Amino acid sequence: RRGDPEQPLDPIAPHVPVSLGSTGTTPEEVDQARRIELARWIASADNPLTARVMVNRIWQFHFGRGLVDTPSDFGLRGSKPTHPDLLDWLASDFIAGGWSIKKLHRLILTSTAWQQSLQRDPMLIEADPDNTLFGGSRVRRIEAETLRDTILAVTGQLNDRHGGEAVP
Repeated sequence: RRGDPEQPLDPIAPHVPVSLGSTGTTPEEVDQARRIELARWIASADNPLTARVMVNRIWQFHFGRGLVDTPSDFGLRGSKPTHPDLLDWLASDFIAGGWSIKKLHRLILTSTAWQQSLQRDPMLIEADPDNTLFGGSRVRRIEAETLRDTILAVTGQLNDRHGGEAVP
């Protein structure tokens, strides 16, 4: 009762919240079978939320901001997507593409949205000063590891073999 192990109540069987559907397992099934079925349910085409969250996170990685500004909250308290049709299309394509993250990266990085200039039209700046609608490119920071590896590659010092000594 109330988290006190000294006051136990009736045991509760593991299950998915009713509002999210069902995995099709019963509480009597073996733990491993329930976990496998839960994983299949999470990554199912019948559960598009997983794909939408993944697509949004990858979009956020590339653009600095997701199509949904609250990547950790797709629920009622979260913000609405700026481009819901794009998010749904990307999620559908992600599922149809076998959940290939590499294919999704390629799709985003070859898109017109990614290839936009930093120079924005003054009318766009006036209509959308925070660039929430992705009307132009934004300055993006590069991670230190990427910068270091690029410098090592250009100088011919990058060791791209697995394992081995680190370059000081």
